[in-house]
Amino acid sequence: MSVNSVINRTYIVRSQAEYSAATDTVILRCTLETPSTGERRGFADIQALIEALQAELADIQMHIVSPEEEERHI
Repeated sequence: MSVNSVINRTYIVRSQAEYSAATDTVILRCTLETPSTGERRGFADIQALIEALQAELADIQMHIVSPEEEERHI
């Protein structure tokens, strides 16, 4: 069984702010990219972006095994 005590992942966050004359507001659009998989997701607000990134990081944390746990699997 293969276990990991270190996981590296790179994320790219891009943002674009647009002014809407029709509503006199600034619209912020964001994308979250994972270069290793090519996955790209778009978000219409910052809260949704943060929640998605938080879920990604929680998933990574669930897959990390401590060195003590790793020794038990060898």
